[in-house]
Amino acid sequence: MKYRKAISFLTILIVILAGTAAACGIFLTGGEKEISLRSIHGNLVMAYGHGIYKNESVSMALQAKAQDGVTLVLGIPALLGSLVLAGRGSLKGRFLLLGLLGYLLYTYATYSFGAMYNGLFLVYAAVLSACFFAFILTFFSLWEEDIPSRLGKGFPEKFVGTILIITAVLAGMMWLKRICIPLIHQEVPGELEHYTTLVIQALDLSILIPAGILSGILLMKKNKFGYLLAPVMVIKQMVLVIVIIAMFINQSVNGVSTDVSELVVFLVIAVILSRCLYLFLANIKS
Repeated sequence: MKYRKAISFLTILIVILAGTAAACGIFLTGGEKEISLRSIHGNLVMAYGHGIYKNESVSMALQAKAQDGVTLVLGIPALLGSLVLAGRGSLKGRFLLLGLLGYLLYTYATYSFGAMYNGLFLVYAAVLSACFFAFILTFFSLWEEDIPSRLGKGFPEKFVGTILIITAVLAGMMWLKRICIPLIHQEVPGELEHYTTLVIQALDLSILIPAGILSGILLMKKNKFGYLLAPVMVIKQMVLVIVIIAMFINQSVNGVSTDVSELVVFLVIAVILSRCLYLFLANIKS
């Protein structure tokens, strides 16, 4: 694997820093239980009140803790395993590594720009930097491979490409519904709570959703860039859907109301994306 030493160093650094940040988010306690705040929009918001996420809203803190749990239990061990496989020359390992780096890049971009300032800010920024450069180097190492020739003839480009486009469009419709209706009524979205802007929605609408549609189109056209970007989007979206399901569960357990119909949709999407990932990995020739 080209750039092996640099990628290995950055990945180990990510494991240490992201593991520390996730563990702190889950296990650090202290402070009062829920604090009533008045947002700049005049809304009354309940802040979590303790731990690293004490200044986050209750809903956002529970989501962050669920994401930390998935990162600690699933993301970091999978990242280490994919690094070992990639170091042995496995193309599957490199694709898994790239997809997991994409997930962590997205995660710590949202933490760095969207979370209320806390003692882990520099850690978030360091993980974001390491993920960005490890992602770029891993991407370039894969770009030099003749990926289409390494895939079996049975790989269903149209099926996987269609799934990527559909999931991206559904995500876009969900966000636009939550944003446009308040805009029409000259109100602020309920998800804004006491924050100043919608960071996650901005990242999704400006980068991830267009990337999902583009990767699906290019894959169906059997473009080399599509073969490279599509599995990354599948892995990243699949892990993120698992995170969203964990968020739903954590909120429900802690008494925060959730939409069960949305949870069912995400469960179905997780199964379909898992199938897409299996088809891709199963068709890679050794």
